[in-house]
Amino acid sequence: MATREANWDTPLDTGGEVFALLGNPRKAWIYTYIDHHPETTIQDVVETLDLPQRTVYEYVDDLEAAGFVEQSNDGRPAEYTAHEIDLQLVAGDAERRITPELVEAIARRMRDDDVDTYIDRHGLDGLAVALDYAREYAEGSVTHRIMAREQDLSPLEAGVVLDALRPVVEA
Repeated sequence: MATREANWDTPLDTGGEVFALLGNPRKAWIYTYIDHHPETTIQDVVETLDLPQRTVYEYVDDLEAAGFVEQSNDGRPAEYTAHEIDLQLVAGDAERRITPELVEAIARRMRDDDVDTYIDRHGLDGLAVALDYAREYAEGSVTHRIMAREQDLSPLEAGVVLDALRPVVEA
């Protein structure tokens, strides 16, 4: 549940390999890029995302060690393909799913100040809730005012984050 201040003890904000991915927007962006561009190379990632080559190598190694990506060929240059992430976390009565959509929403933190601000205020758990609302918002079954009321947000903040997350759920 989203709150005015981030609660960093929620299911998505603690522990494990997958959480290292969730807590690092650059790593999440690299995973997202590989997920959207199967059989891509390190150089493709470096050039497209404008990241240092050393960082990309390090993060791809981390993603590979965690089982989120794998080398998909035996040749040079190495090509990488992302594995589908679909994990469900349960902590008390809170349930959250970690999916490529959530990872992409986190990756947007690097390039979208609205997503960055929302995560700062509401944590990753709050972002996951907003992503659920964004799916319904894109379908037309929920408005920003409904999200605002149910999550105790201003209508402006709800509208801004829903618009920022729309491309993630419509992809």
